[in-house]
Amino acid sequence: MHKELKKKKKKEDLVYKKLAIQTIIYTIGSFLPKIMNYALLKFFTISLKQYEFSLYSDMYSLSFLLIGFLSFGLENTYFRFLYKRSYKKKIVFSTSIIVQLLINLFFLFIAINSIEYLTNLLGYSHHKEYFLMFFLIIFFDTSCIVPMAWFRINEKPFFHTSVNVIITLVQSIVITYMFVCHKNNILHEKSCFFFLYNLVNSFTDQTGYIFFSNVVSSLCNFLLILPIIINEVSLTKFNKFIALEMLRYGFPIMLGTIAFSVNENLDKILIKRWVSDEVNGSYSACYKIAAFMSLYIRIFRLGIEPFLFKKSGDTNAKHYYEEVIYFFILFGLIFYVLICGNISFVTEFLIDKKYHFAISIIPIIMMGNLFLGIYTNLSILYKTMDKPIIGTYISMIGVIVTLFFNIIFIIIPNRSFMIPAWGTLVSYGCMLLVLFFWIKRNVIQFFSEIKSIILHFIFAIFIVYVSYRSDCMYFRFFLQCLYLITIFSIEKKRFLNLL
Repeated sequence: MHKELKKKKKKEDLVYKKLAIQTIIYTIGSFLPKIMNYALLKFFTISLKQYEFSLYSDMYSLSFLLIGFLSFGLENTYFRFLYKRSYKKKIVFSTSIIVQLLINLFFLFIAINSIEYLTNLLGYSHHKEYFLMFFLIIFFDTSCIVPMAWFRINEKPFFHTSVNVIITLVQSIVITYMFVCHKNNILHEKSCFFFLYNLVNSFTDQTGYIFFSNVVSSLCNFLLILPIIINEVSLTKFNKFIALEMLRYGFPIMLGTIAFSVNENLDKILIKRWVSDEVNGSYSACYKIAAFMSLYIRIFRLGIEPFLFKKSGDTNAKHYYEEVIYFFILFGLIFYVLICGNISFVTEFLIDKKYHFAISIIPIIMMGNLFLGIYTNLSILYKTMDKPIIGTYISMIGVIVTLFFNIIFIIIPNRSFMIPAWGTLVSYGCMLLVLFFWIKRNVIQFFSEIKSIILHFIFAIFIVYVSYRSDCMYFRFFLQCLYLITIFSIEKKRFLNLL
């Protein structure tokens, strides 16, 4: 009996170590591109005027709504169908890819033929080339979703990371050339760069440089994963029955993704059109700093999510879920305290001073994003129970809350950008609470340590509030050290179990 327990403990330790190694590799793949993006953020806020940054933010906000629709929840569907039944891997992958490409091709055909109407409707009649570029970006990016998931499902974190790093370097090189080199007439006399030089100078403002570089990197991403599609996808492996099942399973996930996109992007779309480009530029820049929390969520999700799906059939799956989510919350709050406790330094480092007046949204949006991260991890439960419709209902509740706050924002005379920011926090908070009570009702005795989690939240928010109100750098440093020492003392046993 003692030997069996030892074997079980050893097996558990190996699982955690393997998970930790994969998460580290995925972290590199996510962290390095994000570092590059945040370096470019500083460059953009210096180089772009506020109305240009607002245009840049608005175009990406509109595109995310479309990506949410076109992705059709096929990434999660792909994961689930591999473990749901005894379907062969090639059949599931081939069916997923063919369905995704058919959706994308249909979108591209409709979008290009509607470009005149769309640009006039959204106020971009003088920027048709931007819409054409974004149609291509959306097409390539959504076509890469399932192949990138293939890397994760086949436990190839190195290849996943390599693709992310390569496309980030390509985008950075193109942006550097467009913003810097062409101004000094560098390289334009050489024939191989002549077309690029003329293209750069054809854009009416500098945001076009960013969009074009994104087209190049998205095309590069597609070309890098193309060998996987060629080698792994077969038309003969396409299964109509599985395709229909996938669409049924993915449809509510797609609705939930669109709802998430509305929650994330509606505020920026409305601030641009109801207040001003200048305010939206500052709001969007500070929002990107708050997206540091999204970086943490993404790193955690890339390493953990496939693991959770694999463990969904285990007898001790509940134990894995609880431990992983507890650690997610714990590290998320530490991350929150370190960023928001040094908010003035972080904003000074990442964005130009002319964007700083929206700095007050950062702690609010970051906490909202942490709520979303917890919700995302808990949502694995209803996905593995084949009830993605639960996520759709909850996401719709979040959208209603977001719409409520944004309607207030539009109606009241003094349109403060703090209203949409609080709307984001309340929306994700409501979604998390609804999901928690659903789990409590449907999953017996799940998450018994809720009191400890609430105390962790109260302590972290208190430290951030006091740090935010203090002008003394040394006092803020002292508070953060006190927080870390206290957390490591309380959770010492848990942290030691990771080793």
